[in-house]
Amino acid sequence: MKLIHLTDLHLVPPGAMLFGFDPAERLRKTIERINRDHADAELCVVTGDLTDEGDFASYELLRDVLRDLRVPTRLMLGNHDSRQNFLRAFPDEPRDENGFVQSVHESSAGRLILLDTLVEGFGHGSLSDDRLEWLLARLAEKPNVPAYLLAHHPLQPIGLPHFEPWNTENWRQIMPQIAKAGNVRHIFHGHVHVDVGGTWSGIPFSASRGVAHQIIPDFKRRDADFVEDAPAFDIALIDAEGVLVHRFEVNDRHVVEVSASGLVPEGVQ
Repeated sequence: MKLIHLTDLHLVPPGAMLFGFDPAERLRKTIERINRDHADAELCVVTGDLTDEGDFASYELLRDVLRDLRVPTRLMLGNHDSRQNFLRAFPDEPRDENGFVQSVHESSAGRLILLDTLVEGFGHGSLSDDRLEWLLARLAEKPNVPAYLLAHHPLQPIGLPHFEPWNTENWRQIMPQIAKAGNVRHIFHGHVHVDVGGTWSGIPFSASRGVAHQIIPDFKRRDADFVEDAPAFDIALIDAEGVLVHRFEVNDRHVVEVSASGLVPEGVQ
């Protein structure tokens, strides 16, 4: 399976700017690159912060921009989003029995479980008891099928002090239960605006720095420097042997040499 992971679009209403740039234009350039190089992907998942302030006009803009994407797409919510306005713009997105925007997508690689970690009005995330029960039930109903979790908030800290107040608040409770289920192969998340990967409780995870603004990682500071790097997205190649995550920047790079297949360019040892 070829999976595209987008995150943190932070769209603003048409004509508005964010930190001096247009997030929708950055998304358009990202879509152009995906259509050019990765239109064969099975699915694209956007892990939240679709908008910067959760306003309906920004969701309408998102709906219009996504019409150009030639890959089936699923949308998720982050702390900058509004469930009500999102569902007004995207009424067909699945919800669970409690109204949370979370669901299972059956893919060629297994089950993609899309989680709703939004706590309206706050920056941190949560898998409250009802959401956690829903997740554990999904993992238990097909225990022999590989599962891949997608969330906006990291489900365990990533080692950056800036995000300590903004993690999933009950991660100490949820991660042991997720690990105990035994069938989660990878966790994809957004929120942090940095490239990061590793393992949580033995489960591999990855996050992209996102399409809108990025953050310079710092292991000591609790504040953060926001920067405007090139938009970025991840491609996950998933099969029975593993999960490979590749990072892509949306920029024009200077090619210095074209090497024939299997050959080393002249002058390179």
